[in-house]
Parts: sequence; structure tokens; C-alpha cells
Amino acid sequence: MRTFNESLHFNVERFSSNIFYFFFILETLRKYPPLPLLNRICTKDVYLPIVNVHLPKGTAITIPVYGLHHDPLIYPDPEKFDPERFNTDAVKKRHPYAYMPFGEGPRICIGARFGYVQTKVGLVNLLSKYKFDLDPRTHVPIVFKESSGVLAAKGGVHLIIKPR
Repeated sequence: MRTFNESLHFNVERFSSNIFYFFFILETLRKYPPLPLLNRICTKDVYLPIVNVHLPKGTAITIPVYGLHHDPLIYPDPEKFDPERFNTDAVKKRHPYAYMPFGEGPRICIGARFGYVQTKVGLVNLLSKYKFDLDPRTHVPIVFKESSGVLAAKGGVHLIIKPR
């Protein structure tokens, strides 16, 4: 089994300066968005001509973020982990709301940018000091809890952590 570090040829300098590692974080959030669903309320009447549907003001809407992020029409081979989905050319081909792990628009999570920075700093600190392997107790592919409000692995994700 390859470790995370071996598969990405990890080093702190590359992680800190290389946009690929930001793509890595974005792709992780595409495959595993923190909230699989977002709920919104229509603030005005809306007509959707493509599907001939009228949504009156006050209508509750559920956005299936997990489903959107795994739609093969938007993300071909959606179960494949492919950070290159977030290179500039690929992003330009998609609707800006095809990716929304923290929501989007005026209601986007106010902590989204902080979350990205915190993730990057945390990964640099952890990966520079430790090697990570999957513990055999972790089910691959991941099976999710069905009744959780957040995306959570059934049985958890167990890791073997060793100092470098």
C-alpha cells in the first residue's frame, strides 16, 4: 500500500508554493463536501424555463451538493480522485455553482477562506512531521452514515500515524 506521502511526493516547500496542492484540497472537498445538502428559501418568485417550473417566494429549496459534485455530466468519472479538475481551463468549462462545498453566492459560509487556509497550514504541519497510512479498519471505498447531517464515514476513518 502506498502512503499518502509517497503517492504525492510530499514536501513542505512544494505544498506551500504549488497550486496542485490547493487543487488537491478542492478535489477532496468535491468528493467529500462537509454538508451533503444545503437548504435555502427563495427570496423572490423565480421561473425556471428549462424545466418549466415556477418557484414562488418563500419556497424551501434543498441543493444536493453531494449529488452535484458526483454528477458525471459535470465531473466525468466522478468517483476518480483527480485534482486536475480544478486547473484553470477545467474550471472555466463549468458553471460557477457546480462546485459549492461551502455554499456559494451571498450565502457562502463566511469561514470558507479561513477553512482553506487552516487546512493548508494544518496539512503542511502534519505531513512535514508524520507519515500516514490507512488502518485496515477503514473501509475502502468509504461508506457514509445514512442519518448524519454532515458527511461522515460509517465506522470512521482510521489511520496509522508514524513520525518521519
